[in-house]
Amino acid sequence: MDYLPPGRVQRIGDERFPRFIIRDGIGQFWAGKNRWSDKSSDAELFYTELDATKTRNRHCLGGDQADTFTVTVVVTVHARRWSAKELALFLKRHKEFFIGGPPGKEGLLLEIVPDTLNKVESR
Repeated sequence: MDYLPPGRVQRIGDERFPRFIIRDGIGQFWAGKNRWSDKSSDAELFYTELDATKTRNRHCLGGDQADTFTVTVVVTVHARRWSAKELALFLKRHKEFFIGGPPGKEGLLLEIVPDTLNKVESR
């Protein structure tokens, strides 16, 4: 495979309607489906920086490979206000968080996997 310059997320559009694209070091646009294009009209548009960063990391477009770790997250809610189904649906909608990180360690994506939701029985 030939060397590809690292991709970066770039904001386009105006302040009211920002969109995000991925460009590489030689000015090509990420067009999705594992291809780059020289035409800006082929660029895949993302509504949020999080979506663009997630795609860049998943396709290893940033010049380095992404490492994935797992961690246990404890979610505590008021008793009897949430059913397990309601909580799972809420977590599914709000499952991704992009955390900036300290300088030099940017780009941390935290994902909650709602399918792993289990209620902890009190003892």
